[in-house]
Amino acid sequence: EVRIGRDVLEAECSGVDGVVRSGMNWSNKLRELLKEKLSDQVFHRMSVSIVG
Repeated sequence: EVRIGRDVLEAECSGVDGVVRSGMNWSNKLRELLKEKLSDQVFHRMSVSIVG
């Protein structure tokens, strides 16, 4: 009985862990995309101001 409970707990915990991890991956990807967009805009503005 105890073993079954532990297996269920471990399964639930690993499921939660997977969700948390994928959520973190998702936010990391978002952050990377935002960083790229922001740096592109900054670079574009800088090059425009240098040329202009």
